Amino acid sequence: MNRRAGMGPRVPFEPITPAQPSTTEDGTPYSEAFEDVYHSVGGPLGQARYVFLGGNGLPERWRGREQFVIVETGFGLGLNFLATWAAWRDDPQRPARLHFVSVEKYPFRPQDLRRMLEPMLVQPGMSELAPLVQRLCDGWPAPVAGWHRLELAPGVVLSVGFGDALDLLTLLRVGADAFYLDGFSPAKNPDIWTPDIFKALGRLARDGATLATYTAVGQIRRDLIASGFQVARHHGYGPKRSMLAGPYAPPYRMRRYDPPVAPSPRAREAIVVGAGMAGAAMARCLVARGWRVRLFERAQAPGSAASGNPAGVFHPQLSADDNILSRLTRAGFLYALSQWRTLPGGLPGRADGLLQVATSDDEALALQHLLGTHAYPESYAKWVDVAQASALAGETLAHSGVWYPEGGWLAPAMLCRAELVAAGASLDARYGVSVERLARREDGRWTALDETGRVLAEADVAIVTAADVSQKLLSPYLSSEFVPLKRVRGQLTFLPPDALPGLRVPVCGDGYVAPSPLGGAGPITGATYGFDDPSPDVRLADHQANLRRLAVLLPAHAEAFGDNGLANEHAAEALGGRTAFRALLPDRLPMAGQLPDMNAIEPRRRRLTGGHLRDLPRLDGLYASFAFGSRGLVFASLCAELVASQIEGEPWPIGSDLADAIDPARYLMHALRKA
Repeated sequence: MNRRAGMGPRVPFEPITPAQPSTTEDGTPYSEAFEDVYHSVGGPLGQARYVFLGGNGLPERWRGREQFVIVETGFGLGLNFLATWAAWRDDPQRPARLHFVSVEKYPFRPQDLRRMLEPMLVQPGMSELAPLVQRLCDGWPAPVAGWHRLELAPGVVLSVGFGDALDLLTLLRVGADAFYLDGFSPAKNPDIWTPDIFKALGRLARDGATLATYTAVGQIRRDLIASGFQVARHHGYGPKRSMLAGPYAPPYRMRRYDPPVAPSPRAREAIVVGAGMAGAAMARCLVARGWRVRLFERAQAPGSAASGNPAGVFHPQLSADDNILSRLTRAGFLYALSQWRTLPGGLPGRADGLLQVATSDDEALALQHLLGTHAYPESYAKWVDVAQASALAGETLAHSGVWYPEGGWLAPAMLCRAELVAAGASLDARYGVSVERLARREDGRWTALDETGRVLAEADVAIVTAADVSQKLLSPYLSSEFVPLKRVRGQLTFLPPDALPGLRVPVCGDGYVAPSPLGGAGPITGATYGFDDPSPDVRLADHQANLRRLAVLLPAHAEAFGDNGLANEHAAEALGGRTAFRALLPDRLPMAGQLPDMNAIEPRRRRLTGGHLRDLPRLDGLYASFAFGSRGLVFASLCAELVASQIEGEPWPIGSDLADAIDPARYLMHALRKA
C-alpha cells in the first residue's frame, strides 16, 4: 500500500499503547514490549555522546549555522535528545535554533517518563541534566497519536511523533542535517530497521547530512548504503566492537524534500494583514524567530471582528475513523494549549474542562464506542455517563457525552492582545489602517498599499490573516474560484447575570453554553449559523433559536428558556447579543501556507494534472492563514506555526497529509486534476 497522502487509502487508525515503566534488577530502564534495555550498559549518556553526537561530528558541524535539524528513530526515554540539548546549551558557538525530530511507537505517559528519568539523575555525570529533565517532563504530552511540538527553551524545539515510524516519517517535511538511528536492536525491533525506513530518511536529508547508529549488522549496513548513506564501520562504544557512521551521498540524484534556506537575520521583515486570532498568533511566531513584523488592522483594536466575541469555546473534534478534521483539531488543540500557557499574565479564560453532550441515546452509544476503540488517555478525552456529566457541568443533563479535561473557554480579544504583548518591541502594530492591495516589486519584495495607493510597508514576506479581505488581497495571485470563501453569520445570546448559577464548565451539543466570561456578565449561548446573510443586526428570532437549543441542552431549564420563558418574544427582546461573521470554505478546513505561483504553473498545466501539491511552483514570500470557521481558537496557533516553519525552512509541526488538507493551493490542485 502506498502510504503517501492523497495516494491510495489511509493507513488504518491504531490507538497508541503507552510504554510501561520497568527496570532490570540492577535498575536499568527496560522495555517490556521489546524485551531490551533503554540504554547501553556503559552508561546513559556515554553512548549518546560517543555514537550519536560524535558519529555525526557534533557539536563542530552545527557551529555557524542559523538552525540545525536532527531526526531520530526511537525517542525512548529521550537520552539522546537530552545529551544533544546539553551539548547545544554548553556550546557558545551553537546555532540559534536546534530542532530535534523523533518518533516513538510506545511513548511513556508524562508521569511515567518522570518516574523513569528522575532516579537516573543520581548516576555519575547525570546531575547536570536535572533542569533539562525537569523541562522535558513538564512539557511531555499525553500518549495521543500524531506530532507534538514542544518549545522547551528559547531556541530548542522538540517535535515528537507518536505512532508507526514509517507512517510518520513518510509524511514528515524536514530538511535533516543529522540522523540518529536508535530504537531497540534490529533483532528485537526489526520494523524500525527496514529499507523503507532508510529510504524515507534519505528523502529528508539536506546536502551534507550524516547518519550514525550503534549497530553494525551487515544487512543494516548494506540496506543503508543502498538507500544512499555511505556508512562505514567505526570503533564502537564500550563493549561493542563496531558502529556505523557516514554521510548521505547517493550515487544518483534522488527526489528529496528540499526546504528553503532560512532567511538571513537582516532579511527577517514581514507584513501581516489582520490582528485577529490568526494575525496575533502569526506575529508572535515570527517575532520569536527574530523577525520584525508590521501588523495592519483596519479596526481600532485587535480582535474586533469574529475574535471580538466575549467568549469562545475550544476542544478537539473526534471521529470514528480519526479523519483529517480530528487529527488537525487534535494537533491544533494541544499546540494551542502549550502556547497559551506561556502568555504573560496567564490564560485569558479557563482550560479546566468542557463537556460535549450527545443529542440522543444512539449518539451517546456511538461516542462511548468511539472512545473505547481509540483508547485515548483520560487527560485528553473521557466518556462520562449522565450522572457524571451532570456533576461535572453543575447542571442536570439528558445524555452522556465526552469530557475534555483541558477543554474550556477564553476571551478571544484578550488572547489577541496577550499574544501581541508577548511579541514585544519587534512588533509594529498599526490600527485603523486598511491594506487594500499587496503588490510585488521587481526585486521580489512585497508592498502593502492603502486605498489611495500610498505605500504602508515593504518586506520580503507578506501574510494575509484577515479573512474578510483575503479574497480581495489574494485575487491578483490566486483567482477567487480557488478561494471559495463564504461568510457565515453567527449570533450569540447573552443570558441574564443570574442565569445558570450552577454552571461550572462549557457544555456543547446542538449549540453551546459557557459560564460567565471574564468581567462578571452572564452566561453566553449560541450560535446561529446563517449562510448568505449579510445583516450585522442582533435579531429577536436568532435569540429565540439560541434559547430553544439551550432548553434542549439543559432540560432542567426547558421551561425557563423555552417559549414560555426567555424565548418568549417580550423576554427575548431584552437580551443582549453580538453578531459576527465567520469565514468558511466548503471543506470546513482553514487555509494556511504558501500561495501558488500561477504564472509559473500555467506553462506546466498539462504536466501538473496528475501531480501533487508539492509539485506546484510557489510564489516567493506570499502566505496565508485564515478561514478558521468556528474553530479559530483551535486552529490559529498551529496554522501560524506551520506558516512560520515554511518561511524559515524548519521542520513542519504537522505531517504533509494535514498540511496538504489546508494548503492554499488545494482547490487549484483539484481543478488541475479534473482538467
